[in-house]
Amino acid sequence: MPNEVPDPNAGPAPDLARILAELEVPFPPQLVQWRVTNTSHDKRRGQVVPYADPRAYTDRLNALFTPQGWTRNYAVETMSNITRSKKGESIITGKVLVTCTVVINGLGCHSGTGEEWADDDNGMTSADAQAFKRACSCFGLGRYLYHFVAPWVDLDQNRQPVKTPALPAWAFPENWRKGMRPAANNGASSGGGNGSNHNSDAQPGNGNGRGAKANGNGHAPHSDNGNGDLDARIVAMEKIVGPGLYRSILREHGRANQPKLIRDATAKRRVLQVLESASRGFDRLNEIRQRFDPKTVEGMLAKLQAPRFEEIADMKTLQAVVFGLEELAAPIRRSAN
Repeated sequence: MPNEVPDPNAGPAPDLARILAELEVPFPPQLVQWRVTNTSHDKRRGQVVPYADPRAYTDRLNALFTPQGWTRNYAVETMSNITRSKKGESIITGKVLVTCTVVINGLGCHSGTGEEWADDDNGMTSADAQAFKRACSCFGLGRYLYHFVAPWVDLDQNRQPVKTPALPAWAFPENWRKGMRPAANNGASSGGGNGSNHNSDAQPGNGNGRGAKANGNGHAPHSDNGNGDLDARIVAMEKIVGPGLYRSILREHGRANQPKLIRDATAKRRVLQVLESASRGFDRLNEIRQRFDPKTVEGMLAKLQAPRFEEIADMKTLQAVVFGLEELAAPIRRSAN
């Protein structure tokens, strides 16, 4: 990877609309793989989602911008003393939390997050790949994969699909370039091919939450130039994440109590990204709240010694509550099945 970081404020590359459109084009079908995310009680059926190896993303970026035209940076955090169930036993472990920031010369930068259990052999690699691909999706790259509805298929003795699903016609590069789109997007404006017309930020079963309720983090990279638009979007997030966490994020990442007081545009975009990440976390919490009765949720929070949802006031607490509740909820879901 080049040592020189591309300037996110540099002028746009020639034929910007074409490049943005090419970022959205699906990967060749031979690069698409399928991952089992959920299984039936008897393990004979499974729900699968499509994905592509990080190298497919890297190859597309290199082809469009050259290796010198983009870069990525990682920040890694860890959380310890988390109890999880593994192979029928409770163990004390931790979480690896990765933030990847992808910078493309002339387009700007976007960040994505990934997390994995620290005791998993490939935990760091998985979290890195997850964060990188989520950052790329903000530019439109690989975002089409989020439109798939995870189908159920037969599994073999290794709990792998006996036969992988056929890709829909719109998921082939040549058909996408001809204008074919998923049914939900038919008739929608292409928005210059920058991903602004997409409605989902969460690939089914990947634990990324439901980004669509928080603008999906799929806004056009160049649309952030209007500070008024950024301010309005930041202010709107207060109702979603709550006033306590909202003020905490503004103070930590914007060094201000109001978005209009944040002078640096990069800092303002960072504030919005963190708020959107918080929104996805609350979506995951709300999903748990909808699946279980209030007493069960209350009991799980007490076991974690965690505050009520509306009392969460910082991102580390939010992450701990999300990971902890999801881990406690998993065996309850399995027994219910």
